[in-house]
Amino acid sequence: MSYDIVILGAGVAGLAAARILAQAGRRVAVIEARRRVGGRIFTTRVADVAGRRQMPVELGAEFIHGLPEETWRLLHQAGLEAYELDGVHVDRSGGQLQMHDEQREGGFAVLEGMVRWLAAQPAGCDMSFIDYLRLIPATAAARARAVAYVEGFNAADSALIGIAALAQQQQAEDQIDSDRLFHVRRGYNAVPEFLAQELQSAGGSLMPGSIAQRIDWRRGSVTVSGAFDSGDPFSVNASRALITLPLGVLQAGSLEFAPQPGDILAQAGRLAMGPVRRQTLIFRSRFWSALRVPQDTLQPGVRLERLSFLFTDGALPATWWTPAPDDAPMITGWIGGPNVAVFERTADAAGYANAGLDASLRTLAGALGVSEATVREQLVSWHTHDWQADPYARGAYSYAPAGAIDASARMTHPVERTLYFAGEHTDVSGHWGTVHGALRSGIRAAEQLLQSSNY
Repeated sequence: MSYDIVILGAGVAGLAAARILAQAGRRVAVIEARRRVGGRIFTTRVADVAGRRQMPVELGAEFIHGLPEETWRLLHQAGLEAYELDGVHVDRSGGQLQMHDEQREGGFAVLEGMVRWLAAQPAGCDMSFIDYLRLIPATAAARARAVAYVEGFNAADSALIGIAALAQQQQAEDQIDSDRLFHVRRGYNAVPEFLAQELQSAGGSLMPGSIAQRIDWRRGSVTVSGAFDSGDPFSVNASRALITLPLGVLQAGSLEFAPQPGDILAQAGRLAMGPVRRQTLIFRSRFWSALRVPQDTLQPGVRLERLSFLFTDGALPATWWTPAPDDAPMITGWIGGPNVAVFERTADAAGYANAGLDASLRTLAGALGVSEATVREQLVSWHTHDWQADPYARGAYSYAPAGAIDASARMTHPVERTLYFAGEHTDVSGHWGTVHGALRSGIRAAEQLLQSSNY
């Protein structure tokens, strides 16, 4: 099997690049270990209780964050509808349910101040977020809220993630209105499935169930060898290779390079892969719809019929959301960063298989102010995926520790005009850990390949 370009990984980065290259007339093969496309986009479908419709349940990436041009152009090309999440945001704080006010405890003010403070420092200044907090005056509540946001949203350890990366991310998010969140109505996996169809329509090859184990290469020649999931060996030859495997896979060394690809793996080692634990609960009905926020709060008497986000205080999972305004009876619980290990240790200590589910149900019941029995009676099914244990992911998504903000850019440099790298961890626009970051990286890598003098 000989091609112009072989691509490792059928996530959004790999498929976006493959589509462009195949449509430009290149002979392209995409090697994918799983029997599905999408990588860390992983959608399953569950019938509602009445059997009237199939509800998409996202086990990996879920949101379109804001208005990134590349993503919305792709949705338009694919004819995919997206809708904006909208509804009531509440939190359980101080023992009562109340309207959520992001500014109340000052966590976001800490982040905004961090961006301004860093802009006034000499070029190259960086430190961990925790070290930055030691320098500034802030209330304990504001510090705690800022840490909870940084760790939950970025799946990061606040003692590791750098403020230079956080500041770049904040600025990048502002440019695309990333506080607006959207769902792909058919499910997020419709995006990579469209890209895969486009690839194959342009004459490209897709090889699912093919586990790459080794890359032998020299300038202008690459051989990727491995085994099909049936156990039979395979080998693919090409002039160039684009590696879009997740950062965690590169760091684990499960793909052998002979010889080493310059300093690419050293740069990958400077970045970090964050853990996430998420559980989506499917219920018989939206039993929370009849609940009300108590009348002595900011907006008295608000019903939870359009509950969107629910935040807990000192409990795990700490963040919950529904698909509102879609009326699917589901709620997702989210834990990111170091709290994943805390949650899992507690569940493991309980000594039985569904201890994590039980803990989540208790948290949800307490947050809504209903009995645990009510929640359990309503529960139909629950859905999760262990991304940390997944050998083809080894974590949720990447972030840049202090001093490593340049690592992603250095991973974008081709090695001997033969090996190229893409994936959300190579995004240089401040959108680490996002689908649009992965998409941008795939487009960038395809352009690099097409601009190569040998093409």
